[in-house]
Amino acid sequence: MKVQHCPGDGLAVYTEVGPDYFDDADRDDAVAAGVRLVNALRRFGVDLDSISAEKVCHTCSPPVRDAYLITLGTVKHPEADAMAAQLNAYGDEFERMQDLLAPQPMGKPATTGSPR
Repeated sequence: MKVQHCPGDGLAVYTEVGPDYFDDADRDDAVAAGVRLVNALRRFGVDLDSISAEKVCHTCSPPVRDAYLITLGTVKHPEADAMAAQLNAYGDEFERMQDLLAPQPMGKPATTGSPR
C-alpha cells in the first residue's frame, strides 16, 4: 500500500480507475495462446475439453517469470490414443502428398501407389 497524501492536508488528489485497472496482461497472453492451440488442434479433429490457463502462484512476490501456464487437463489413455491416431493420420496424409509432389528422378511422373 502506498499513501499518497497526508489526511490532515485535505483530500488526496487522485485519478479514478476503470475496469482495466484489474486487467492481467499475463493471463490475457496465456488465454490467447490457449485459444490458438485449441483452434490449431481442432483443424486436425482434436479437441481438448479441459484445457485451461492457470496462474502459477497466486501470492508470489516478486512475480514469477511465467505467471500462467496452459494446462491440457486430464486426458484418459483411450482419448490420448484417439488423438494420437487422428494427428498421425493427418501426418501420414501430408507425407503422402509431399511424396506425390516431390520431383521424380529422370523425369518419371509420381505414382499414386498404395499408402504406407
